[in-house]
This record gives sequence, C-alpha cells and structure tokens, in this order.
Amino acid sequence: MMDANSGHANALEYPAMIETDPSPAQQPSPVANRMRRSRARRRRGETIVPLEVGPDLISNLVALGWLPEDDKGDKSAIARALTQLAERALWANVTPAAGSLGQVCFPCDLRVSTIDTLIDLGWLPAEYANDINKIAKAFRRFAGRALDIARRDTLETQ
Repeated sequence: MMDANSGHANALEYPAMIETDPSPAQQPSPVANRMRRSRARRRRGETIVPLEVGPDLISNLVALGWLPEDDKGDKSAIARALTQLAERALWANVTPAAGSLGQVCFPCDLRVSTIDTLIDLGWLPAEYANDINKIAKAFRRFAGRALDIARRDTLETQ
C-alpha cells in the first residue's frame, strides 16, 4: 500500500493487535479442590473415616460434656467431639480391655501435690514429673506398697 504523503510503500502492515485484560486464572473446579485437600491430608498422614453414629453415642457425648446439646445434629461438631475424645483416650493410654486379668482399669486424676509427694518420697524420679506413664507406674507401686502395709497392720492387730 502506498503512503499518500510520501509515495513510498509502507512496510508490511500488521493487523491491529487487540489488547484485552488478562483473564483471571481459572478457578479450580470443586473436584480439583477436593483432590487437593485429599492430597494435603495424605501428606500430613491424615485420613477421613466414614463412621455411623447412633443416637445413644450422641447422647453420651452430650452427657459427658464432649458435645454441646445444641450441636447434636451438626456433623462437624460431632466429628470434633469424637476426635477430641479419641485423642484424650490415647493421651490417657486407654486400652480396649477393662484391665488385665485380676486388675481393674479406671481413670484417676492426680493433683500436682501428689506427684510432688511421689518425687519427695523417692517413688518417682524428678525428671519424669511430666511423663504420664512413669507417674502411673510410680503411683501403682506406691499404692501397692501402701496396701501391703495396711494389710500387714490389719493382720497384726487381729
């Protein structure tokens, strides 16, 4: 094409470039989001477990204070309550059996002063003051010895 003013042919004419705003990144689909969450859980070592929860279990969670009454129909609240209960049971070393043969298992809250006394009397080394397994073992040994002494005193006074 000829330039009207100069009479020279213009260099190649390019079609006009249309400028557009870059579109925002495509939003991931719900399926892609679910897969990302699943992969993240797997990396953290977590899993989702389908669990059927009956009304008696929910009532017991409410009665024991693990689940607020108003949250009885909230699946997330029930899941949190069950998770907290399971974590507490693991922390307390709850086993499936009620106790070994000839033993009874029950929860026992000890005051800090009781743990201090176990240390002062030499039943628990001070470095284990925060170790629940060592505290439980020391307390069982102490209680067993105290019962032996009480039985012996009872036999001697008869």
